[in-house]
Amino acid sequence: MQMMSRGYLIYELTRSATILGVIMAAAAIPALITGLFAGVLADRLEKKRIIQGTQLVSSFLALSIGTLIISGTISWQYLLAASVVQGTLMPMLMPARHSIAPLLVGRERLMNAMALNSMLMSSSNLLGPTLAGGLIATIGIGRAYYIMAGLNIGALFLTARLPALRRKDPTGLQRPTILDGLKEGFRYVGGNRTILLLLILAIFTMILSMPIRFVLPIFAKDIFDVGPTKLGLMLSAMGIGSLGGAVIIATIGRFSRRGLILMCSGLISGGILLGFSVISYLMPIFWLALACLLVVGLMQSTRMTLNNTLVLEYSEEQYRGRVISLSGMGMAVMPAGVLPLTIVTEYVGAPLALGMMSMLLVLITIFFLLAARHLRSLE
Repeated sequence: MQMMSRGYLIYELTRSATILGVIMAAAAIPALITGLFAGVLADRLEKKRIIQGTQLVSSFLALSIGTLIISGTISWQYLLAASVVQGTLMPMLMPARHSIAPLLVGRERLMNAMALNSMLMSSSNLLGPTLAGGLIATIGIGRAYYIMAGLNIGALFLTARLPALRRKDPTGLQRPTILDGLKEGFRYVGGNRTILLLLILAIFTMILSMPIRFVLPIFAKDIFDVGPTKLGLMLSAMGIGSLGGAVIIATIGRFSRRGLILMCSGLISGGILLGFSVISYLMPIFWLALACLLVVGLMQSTRMTLNNTLVLEYSEEQYRGRVISLSGMGMAVMPAGVLPLTIVTEYVGAPLALGMMSMLLVLITIFFLLAARHLRSLE
């Protein structure tokens, strides 16, 4: 809801694709800093407290923006600050959320657990944008932010129901400093070829495929000429696809050739995004674009679920927080991919700019398919 509302509000206030890109990309700057240390903290502290802390700050953030909108004092500079704060929170949240899963369900149920988590996230991606678009059209964007604050507070109390799952150090030895723990994590990833390849592939794919979510307000207003309600439908179409992908993986459970399927999902994502850009440029038919976004969501969910599962399975427990933090940095710096996309959009238009990025995704994925034999053979 917040992602859709912020993008819509920024473009409504400024009508500038570049400012939209700058504000979205601003989240990547603190993510690079906090993301490095978030994994060390997730390996040291009680994970549910980290999750609750991010939920509390998110509640305050949504409440503040809603108040500024209703008072008539909102400006894009405030939204820039909010983007920076959000960029700080996400890298803190991701390692704690993902590394807690194996402790809750065990290794043998991890694939299904990650698929279930992806299903729930996809459900929020499905319902959130539609709900946000409907609320903006009926009660206004300021009150919509108040509802977001209330949902974050509800999540805070639900997370309190989790058991305390802090990993105990069986050796009883003094733990290294945070900086030493960070170096130790880098050495572990650098020495584990499987984890390293999975992280590199995930970062490239996220930076090149995920920015579509941030620039959809440009397509909605300038290409398809629709309002916030149908913008919500565009984002929800991706949510439906994501939910479908998660349901399929949860139903199948553990299966073979997961590395190959992971790379193929990235390749299909690039091809479908390229198709979406062609449709937007040649014949901007709204319902045809929705169908493309549906498949994009399906592939993104498949890829993320497989990647997260493989990363957790091939990581030792004492390093999982740090490994996930490096994986999450791809998600955290992903808004940086929005900036070049929006700058190019100013000169050649959104469809052609997205087409260029999609082609790059296709070429990089083909390179991994041909060169990364070890990753391709993962079961």
